Amino acid sequence: MNLNQLINIQKEFDSKHKGKFDWAQKIDEDNIEILEYLLLCLVGEFGEISNLVKKVLRGDYYLNDIRAQLSEEIADIFIYVLKLAYQLDIDIENQFLLKVDKNKNRFTHYEKSENDI
Repeated sequence: MNLNQLINIQKEFDSKHKGKFDWAQKIDEDNIEILEYLLLCLVGEFGEISNLVKKVLRGDYYLNDIRAQLSEEIADIFIYVLKLAYQLDIDIENQFLLKVDKNKNRFTHYEKSENDI
């Protein structure tokens, strides 16, 4: 399954749900509050995953104890990234590839040598 297929699954899900905003609505200048809301949701999910990692670092849990919860929070983050991509008309597959190429040039001094591999 590719990203566009996943986006279509999310669009279909969003089209069947509503809240204060139309969950599948394109984001533009007239409804910028939807972007703000989605970003707050995304930050909230990062907060949840950060809290889990904090608990591992202070010794409350081992990483394997919270792996299922981490997976769920990462999936939540991924869902919001997919939503932002389609609601802002961003070709996320293409943007990812462009960014990888940019990073290849940007981080050449960190490349492993044959001795490191």
